[in-house]
Amino acid sequence: MTDVQQWVDQYGTLITTQAERQNSIDLSMNANPVKMLHQHMNMLKSSHRYVKYLSLARCDLTRVPPIFQLEDLHRRPLSTMVEYLTFYGNKFLGMSAAGEHYTLSFNATGATIMNMGSSPQTQAENIWSSGFSAVTFTKLRELDLRACSIQVLGQNLFKGMSELRSLYIGENEIFFIDSTAFTGLTKLVHLDFSRNQAFDENGNPKNLATESYYAFQHLNLISLDLSYTKLTQRNLGMLKSLGKNLRSLSLCETGLTNLHDDIFVTTSLQILDVSRNNGILQGNKPLKGIEDSLIILYAQEVGLNTMNIFQNFTKLVILQLANNEINNVDDIAVKNLRHLKVLDLNKNRINSWFKQTYSLMPELSYLSLKDNNINLITEEMIQDLMYVDYLALSENSLICNCHSKDLYKMAAKNEMLYKEVYVHITETGLHHNAYDHYNDIIKHRNKVELYDCDDQCYKDIGVSGSLRFVDYSNETYICLPVGESKPVQIADVFSCGRASREETYDEELKNERLKLLALLSLPCVMIIGSIIYVCRRHIRYFYITMRNSAMLSLINKKDIVDDNTIFNYDVFVSYCNEDRGWVLDHLLPHMETECSISACLHERDFLVGLSILENIVSCMDRSRSIMLILSQRFLLSQWCQFEMHLAQHRLLETRREDLTLILLEDIPRRLRPNTLHYLMLTKTYIVWPKDESERPMFWKRLKKTLIAQKSKPTDNVSLA
Repeated sequence: MTDVQQWVDQYGTLITTQAERQNSIDLSMNANPVKMLHQHMNMLKSSHRYVKYLSLARCDLTRVPPIFQLEDLHRRPLSTMVEYLTFYGNKFLGMSAAGEHYTLSFNATGATIMNMGSSPQTQAENIWSSGFSAVTFTKLRELDLRACSIQVLGQNLFKGMSELRSLYIGENEIFFIDSTAFTGLTKLVHLDFSRNQAFDENGNPKNLATESYYAFQHLNLISLDLSYTKLTQRNLGMLKSLGKNLRSLSLCETGLTNLHDDIFVTTSLQILDVSRNNGILQGNKPLKGIEDSLIILYAQEVGLNTMNIFQNFTKLVILQLANNEINNVDDIAVKNLRHLKVLDLNKNRINSWFKQTYSLMPELSYLSLKDNNINLITEEMIQDLMYVDYLALSENSLICNCHSKDLYKMAAKNEMLYKEVYVHITETGLHHNAYDHYNDIIKHRNKVELYDCDDQCYKDIGVSGSLRFVDYSNETYICLPVGESKPVQIADVFSCGRASREETYDEELKNERLKLLALLSLPCVMIIGSIIYVCRRHIRYFYITMRNSAMLSLINKKDIVDDNTIFNYDVFVSYCNEDRGWVLDHLLPHMETECSISACLHERDFLVGLSILENIVSCMDRSRSIMLILSQRFLLSQWCQFEMHLAQHRLLETRREDLTLILLEDIPRRLRPNTLHYLMLTKTYIVWPKDESERPMFWKRLKKTLIAQKSKPTDNVSLA
């Protein structure tokens, strides 16, 4: 995030304007750069020309040559002219190579200087930098030493570079920093120390070592990039001395597993990247001290399971939390994020939600929920998302419903009404590519279009907002119709208003007599409607029971299981998708690891190609016992209710008692269908305790039940 070089490309070749080119010397990939530099210096006849930019990148140099006292025809030394200098891609050695030397003429008199720094007394670790010795650079602002095989930063290495602003020493093999290495760099504001990977003779990674925890103490850095450099917890002491001027810090993939609570209290960080360091944000207050200053945070793949640690970060603008374990966004975590514009939650475990959440962030413009566990678009979700400018929702296992189509139509309508909205921020003076990244996605997105929708079609959406899709494609915005296994495009789903629009009425409805009849029928309709409303639960249960009974009647009963039946699974687990996290994180590890119980899960064990009904019946029949994971959300799923009816049917047919009920939450009597109420009255059930201290007893009871069921002799009769 902090690479601010604009005068060289990634390979060290100069990038200069036409006006700057006359003051540039690019000797990159030159086999004899010292000789060529001498010739260029002799060509500087005009006092208006000087060497501002100099590249000796990828010249196979084994150390910095002694070239900076070289003078032009006006007796101006190179050290007093150069402002931007790169040695990118050379192979510097700790010791000078055999037979290597540099001899060159420095001025018109023909005087020569031989190979400075080659005496035996020179410290071995400073051999590669011998060309910097005893040189004072009066204008040098940026120095690029990337990818030069540097291993050690020795004593007073940059002492003569008092005007240096930016130092790039990434992509090297640095494993040791002398305590005086950065002495004299009083104006240094940017240090790129990224991608330093050192290995010992056995190929094992070397940790970064310093003579002092305060190697950066005398620097007034604004930005520091340590990404992809192997660090240990001992190196955290180096960060404590960074000072109050530090604004940008990258610790991406450094191997750190936690941060001390006081690591940032002396800084005013605005940009922080801690991505790919698992557990680094799991402490009590890992980001203490920067609640009122942090603007951009990248925290991908750090093992986060909640956003609650960000509830006091009122100035956050971009929050990148992809590839974590977050399954729910609490309002307490986001209600204070008043300035957040971008929230990236790709590849988490976010479920459908039913309360105000993202609309609590008034400036939220870009929300990415790709590849999560969202399976149902609800009316509450549309209300919550309608004023987000851009939404990413692909790669979720959506169930088709009219709200998903209305969300789609809203996005299409807004494509015609609104201009593009890009992510903006008050200028901080720091370079970062976070805004460029998200703005590029917005710029290159596919727009949603409806070709068969008129003005009335758009009006029937029922809600208005500014939401548009940022990741739309026909292949990824698909959903699964209830009861079917073949997905369809959301664009082909019926919207909530379509049925009413497509009704046709006969001309006779315009007749006054029919109007009178309709008016006289109104009291009867109201009475019948009232009866239906009062008895709605019983009517709905009767409908579901009849439907499930019809489905059960289709089950093939020809195959009978005798006493020698071998079951494929010990237990068939029925649960709704909203409870998937609990099943995978808590129940499954306990059953399969601690109890040696083989479980059948629909998402893992259903056979591809069979219908959902065939899979349910087949897997339930091949399981020794049945387990229902009950919650209020379970009762909203038609397939879960079918599995519950099928379980009751199986018990009645086989006269077995192999049914386990687990209640994840209290279910009031008014919400229980009669089937569940009967099962809860006739079966002992286990309640998941909210208090963690009571959970060991829960697991003990469940283990006893499962093992007892497993050890029973097989004497049941199959349904299939």
